[in-house]
Amino acid sequence: MEKINIIRIKALLTFFFILLLALTARAFYIQILSGHNLADGADSQQLIEVQGLDTRGEILDRNCKPLTGGVSQYYYFISKNQKNTDELTKLTESIDARQIASKSSEYYVYRTQSYNKEVNEELKERFNAYVFQSPARYADEQIASHLIGYLNEDENKGVSGLELMYEDKLCSKNTSLMLRADGAGRVLRGYSPVIINNTVRKSLNSRNLVTSIDRKLQYIAEKSLKSHTKKGACLVMNSQTGEILAWVSLPSFNPNNVEDYLDSQDESLLNKVSQGTYAPGSVFKLVTAAAALEEGIGMDKTFLCEGEVTVEGVTLGCSTAPDGGHQEINMEEAMAHSCNCYFAQLGAELGYEKILDMARRMGYGERVFGEFPQELTGTLPSGENLGPWSVSNISIGQGEILATPLQVAMMTAIIANGGTKPEYTLELDAGVKGEQERVISEETALMLQQMMGLVMKEGTGKRSWEVPVYGKTGTAETGNDEYRYNCWFSGYCIINDNKYVVTVLAEDGLSGSTAALPVFEEIVSYFADSY
Repeated sequence: MEKINIIRIKALLTFFFILLLALTARAFYIQILSGHNLADGADSQQLIEVQGLDTRGEILDRNCKPLTGGVSQYYYFISKNQKNTDELTKLTESIDARQIASKSSEYYVYRTQSYNKEVNEELKERFNAYVFQSPARYADEQIASHLIGYLNEDENKGVSGLELMYEDKLCSKNTSLMLRADGAGRVLRGYSPVIINNTVRKSLNSRNLVTSIDRKLQYIAEKSLKSHTKKGACLVMNSQTGEILAWVSLPSFNPNNVEDYLDSQDESLLNKVSQGTYAPGSVFKLVTAAAALEEGIGMDKTFLCEGEVTVEGVTLGCSTAPDGGHQEINMEEAMAHSCNCYFAQLGAELGYEKILDMARRMGYGERVFGEFPQELTGTLPSGENLGPWSVSNISIGQGEILATPLQVAMMTAIIANGGTKPEYTLELDAGVKGEQERVISEETALMLQQMMGLVMKEGTGKRSWEVPVYGKTGTAETGNDEYRYNCWFSGYCIINDNKYVVTVLAEDGLSGSTAALPVFEEIVSYFADSY
């Protein structure tokens, strides 16, 4: 009997020993062999992706100063399992918080640039809100809003402007911002948001876009244009390199609240630098003059201005002429004083075909910045309705001719460059470019420069200029109001051997001299002081 008990005890000990070995082996497998996989699995169950936050590359100016990401915002992450949604709405509206990331099925995500301590605490206590501060993609008063563009927040993809143009470079593909949650999906406080996908995170700097924009100049140009018009555009560029330094469109918009502008009639989302099309008015006289000079008609060619002229059955007045007109006037004087009578007669001698051909060579009627995603071609007249009777309006940039500020700036850059066409670029040091296309002869360009210089010394652009300046004013009928016009100025200044083109369009003004020229003057003053 005693022997049997000993055998049983040994068997029981053997069983427990085998069980202990099995448990030890299992623990070794879990802790050592499969530890990393199981830990990763546990982590993934506790991480919730936050939609609508900025994980894209930054957009920087030429000095690597931020054009995006320069401000902070507060984010509220709240479960949708709420009973008092009306009260939640009131609280979020009181701090101007807007719901983003509508595709999120379990959580509301609110964003605001305002912080209120009492509301913040109430949202945390009553609605178990998870709150954190993070860099914002855009400021509510975003600089260069039309140039930068905006995002589809649900997909974090560019919709317009640089955001769309450089989507492949800026995109946050395979990069997610995550919050930790418990097994029930409740966000755990005390943990900071984390970015996953280390390979993308390491290359964050390579996703930044360094543009040719000068942030301070952009600010000056925006402030100046806003002080002279409610609607318009301004483009500043280096004519030799093609680098765009400032890009302004008015009215501006808040890229954080794009939906507020979708049904608006004020054209806030219209990028007027590249999408606004206007009759160029008298700035187009540079095209007519270029066509004449290329045909061998000299600046000494004269016509009689008596304040009014009829060409091919169309009568034009000369609004800049004194009583009795300018009388006999040559091309240089006519450009300086913007004489309609002169250019109508010059156009009749040339023929409208040669003027329109020169316009096409200078970039009218086509995209001049093909890489930019939103650019219109404008309009040059054509077809059966075009005939000799059209030449008067064509010669002075009226009628069916429509142009963008981008095209007018290109024409000006061609003249400033001595007759060659630069390639627009928005990237700093975009690389070595080939030889620039010649559009007009160097001799023609020099004569146009001489005429534009006289505009600024004795004509419609006369001021006390401190640096060399060249330009042309323009005033075009809008068709909406006989006393309101779309007002142009396009010209350039020379600072330290650099030629800076400035093109200004001010809607609903009185004249190019009063509405657009002052913006050029203020920008030139900035160049003279800072460059």
